[in-house]
Amino acid sequence: MNHIVKNNITPLCFLTSGDLICYQYGKLIVIRDGEIVTRYEIIRSKKERYIGRINLFFRLFRLGVRVAETIDDKRVLLNVGNHIYEYDFLKKKLSKGYYIGNGIRPLIFTNVKSIKGFDDCICFGGYRDNIDKEPVHIYKRTEIDKWDIVHTFKSGEINHVHNIVADPYRDCLWAFTGDFDEASAIWKITNNFKKVERVLCNNQKYRGCVIFPVNEGLLYATDAPFSPNYIYLMKEDFSMETICQINGSCIYGCQIGDKFAFSTTVEPDGRNNSILNLLISRKRGEGIKDMYSHLYVGSVITGFKDIYKEKKDIWPYLFQFGVIRFPYGLNSTSKLYFQPVATNKHDLDLMIIDINV
Repeated sequence: MNHIVKNNITPLCFLTSGDLICYQYGKLIVIRDGEIVTRYEIIRSKKERYIGRINLFFRLFRLGVRVAETIDDKRVLLNVGNHIYEYDFLKKKLSKGYYIGNGIRPLIFTNVKSIKGFDDCICFGGYRDNIDKEPVHIYKRTEIDKWDIVHTFKSGEINHVHNIVADPYRDCLWAFTGDFDEASAIWKITNNFKKVERVLCNNQKYRGCVIFPVNEGLLYATDAPFSPNYIYLMKEDFSMETICQINGSCIYGCQIGDKFAFSTTVEPDGRNNSILNLLISRKRGEGIKDMYSHLYVGSVITGFKDIYKEKKDIWPYLFQFGVIRFPYGLNSTSKLYFQPVATNKHDLDLMIIDINV
């Protein structure tokens, strides 16, 4: 399959205009029709601008923008470390930022629009290492650099939130949480975050990060490093239809036109993620079938095909898992943008594939 490569560019999110926002060496980059059209400097630290040019250090220190979401065509949200910033393209200005808390960040932002019973907003659930299952919050943006806590999972309930999903077909939100035992769960959220009820739990098949609402239900892939992984369709009666098995756990995915993309992860078991173990071990979890990050594209109707893969590099997991990442937001074209991470080839490069060719 033919592909285009742009070196060391991280895809972040699509603007409503269709422009793709990316990150490289302390700058936001605007890509239109596959070409760079503008650059905006947002981070001036030497660590980002110089040390970040070395892929291993960029990965080790978790540099750059981790997650992004479009507010409108003039502004984007940016997660850097444990802060959330807002960048205004017209003013060319980065906000002072909102500090979430020690070790806490979003795994993904959720844009809630036209869901009955909810105010339009952007929200996220707290994501961090939380072995002791301390309380975890859901945050809602109220204005620039201001976020309200709209729900708190009680002590002992979950480790963290993987994703909050806005479902226009059923006029509700869904929270997918992890990681183990009853913390691996699916929650239904209604009435503007006032009602949060657990509907399924205590099975790795309910542990998901990438979820897409479709007419038939919720389409999602499991994130289970020590169990077999599948793409499922959760129907309205909470029954599960198996779409296909995949080669590993899934942390990243995107929608492209009327199709969906999921990528698998090369990672350890996950039940002993000590710094020492991540530094010395390359042993993969039992649910990870090989040393490749696979890219699957398809739909509920057509099924899914494995269209691309990249092999994990020689470095241990502390230098990041082997994954394929995608930009967030609506991509109405047939061009799939993605970035392999911690791979032998194309590590941290922006790649573009036309899935219709």
